[in-house]
Amino acid sequence: MFSTVVVATIEFFLLTKNIDAGQSAHVSPIPFLVMVFSSRPIGSLLWYFTWICSPIVFFALGNKYILSKLAHKLISDKSESLMHPLLEKLVNKSRERQPELLKNTGDFSIKKLHLMQEIKNDESENKWLRKVIVFGMKKINLADVDFNPKNQNFFDLIQAKTLQSLKNISMPSRRLIWITLAIQWAILIFIGLTKY
Repeated sequence: MFSTVVVATIEFFLLTKNIDAGQSAHVSPIPFLVMVFSSRPIGSLLWYFTWICSPIVFFALGNKYILSKLAHKLISDKSESLMHPLLEKLVNKSRERQPELLKNTGDFSIKKLHLMQEIKNDESENKWLRKVIVFGMKKINLADVDFNPKNQNFFDLIQAKTLQSLKNISMPSRRLIWITLAIQWAILIFIGLTKY
């Protein structure tokens, strides 16, 4: 966030340094911004992108990174003692409460979404642990599961696949965050070196 404020401020000064606003800047900032946009449209759009979109991108990437790191730490350190029993408890709760319609349907993706929603809404367990379990469930690829065998228990299948997907999460990388920072500074350099 600090980088966004610094870069956006420098970009704004670079965009406006050769613009003679006259009296328009004293009345309202809107005519001044329109003047800046008309004299340097590409730079202005890139500045708006940096100022408005960067915080959203950093927030999304930061949340994903934190969840990945938390999932990796929990699985590597406390998988047997914490995650297995919690996942089994949440799945069993859902199995008891699940409506008849979903017990009889063959659509595993609907069952998976319903189970994820129940786990998200279960206030009795730790919020971060629930987020990690839902994060692992989102990563399940049911396309590689053989659904042909009869009497297959969906809950056992989803539990095993969730634990497998959580174990496959490698140590998270900050590469996307660094790429976003590099793009911000590249936009700053572009605005500083061009007149567009």
